[in-house]
Amino acid sequence: SNRVIVAGSVFAGFGVAHLIDGFHHGVPAEFNLSNRAAQALGLAFFAALTGLAALAGRGSRRSYLGFAIIGSLLALADVLKHLPEVLQPGPWRSGWASEVFSIGLIVSGLAVAVTSYLAWRNGGRDGER
Repeated sequence: SNRVIVAGSVFAGFGVAHLIDGFHHGVPAEFNLSNRAAQALGLAFFAALTGLAALAGRGSRRSYLGFAIIGSLLALADVLKHLPEVLQPGPWRSGWASEVFSIGLIVSGLAVAVTSYLAWRNGGRDGER
């Protein structure tokens, strides 16, 4: 579905921006990860998104399910981890840019989850079951 690919692309864009912002503010250390380990996880995440987008372009129901799961989980994780910090008085991290990256990841994660679920429910283009 084109909607899934567009939503996934926006989700990936906010994911990259949020990841870079997180590195700038020492987030890997909060999880006891070296920068190298965090970079490897980031690369794996974007490889997975690229694969899901390629399969979604072919109408794969499995890719829709994968996008729905990853969008839902990352939106939930960001809400639980960052929303309480964003809502505190004063600037968070780098100010409005950091807030836009976090809120953008949440909204785009939910958008990719919904569009992917709907595409999955409707059976995909190629009729894959």
